[in-house]
Amino acid sequence: MRVNARLDDAHARKLDELCRRTGRSRTDVLRVAIDRYYAQETGEPRRAADILRRNAFIGCGTAAPELSRDYKQQLAESLADKTDDHR
Repeated sequence: MRVNARLDDAHARKLDELCRRTGRSRTDVLRVAIDRYYAQETGEPRRAADILRRNAFIGCGTAAPELSRDYKQQLAESLADKTDDHR
C-alpha cells in the first residue's frame, strides 16, 4: 500500500533526523513507528529483553572471575577504604 501523508515542518525535521541517525529510509522509520504505536495501543505484549535493549539497560563489563563468589567481601573492603579516607 502506498501512503501519502502531509507533515508540518517540525515533524518533517524529526523524520529526517531519525532517518539520518538510524541510516534507515523514511519508509522503514515509518514502519517501525507504526509497529511501536500499534503495540502500545493494542496492549501487545512486549519482550522484556527488547525493552531493556532499546533503553540501553543491557550492557557488559569485565571483572574478576571470582567476583560472583567474593562480591560481599570486595564491597565491604571498598566501602571501608572510602570511609577511612574521610575520618
